[in-house]
Amino acid sequence: MGLLPTDRWLEEDEGDPFRLCARLVPFFAKASARDIFSYLRRYGMYRSAQQAARLLPRMREQRLWARVGRIYERQRSAWKGPDVPVFLLPADDRNGKMKREFQGKGGVAFADKLFFFLLPDHRDEEIAALVVHEYNHVCRLKRLPNDGRDATLLDAVVMEGLAEHAVAETVGDAQCASWTRYYGEREIEQFWRRYIAPNRDVSASHPLSARLLYGLGSYPNMGGYAVGYAIVRRCLERGHSLTELMGIEARQIAALAGFADAE
Repeated sequence: MGLLPTDRWLEEDEGDPFRLCARLVPFFAKASARDIFSYLRRYGMYRSAQQAARLLPRMREQRLWARVGRIYERQRSAWKGPDVPVFLLPADDRNGKMKREFQGKGGVAFADKLFFFLLPDHRDEEIAALVVHEYNHVCRLKRLPNDGRDATLLDAVVMEGLAEHAVAETVGDAQCASWTRYYGEREIEQFWRRYIAPNRDVSASHPLSARLLYGLGSYPNMGGYAVGYAIVRRCLERGHSLTELMGIEARQIAALAGFADAE
């Protein structure tokens, strides 16, 4: 299906996020427009009509819809992956954590749809990094049982590692997120033993999983993401390919990386 005309929707809906999300209801099972807005906002969607009115003209000037569409189609063709509906919307330019950890861009992937949240000044290589990361999630979710609806914390941790190594291989190390460089090997081992391994079977949708992945509250900042990146890096260093790892379950990937208690 590819990129949908969300720029036209934004114009017709006067940037109202609730009216925009009402258009998305058919793409979700049993979710209201308010539910969808609340969910997408967590991943970086703009928050108000005023924001949309300020950002939309500049996004159009920078031809973001054409650029995102081209990059997405190129990646889908390269990976021979599923063709899913793609939604491009303005990012929340007042989200400090997103600016620090994700260069001000955001996204969220499902097995059957994909959302990107961008700002007018994002360069093509930054857009490509986001597209590769999130589309890699789509491809991985398609390989998980029940399209990932039963995913665990460990599934989510490994999925983030796979996606960011796909960025490194496809776009280059320079476009990898800053969290890939936050911690040394000893810290990663500690995070694994203390936080991830004991909770690896917790549902990925449980609030604890988000706290561990992002490092909310007292947990290490972006700790779950960093552990996932380290797990996949070790597998690659041991001779496994990213293509091979994409088809292997998370527990086995952790075991191949030599992480303790990954049986």
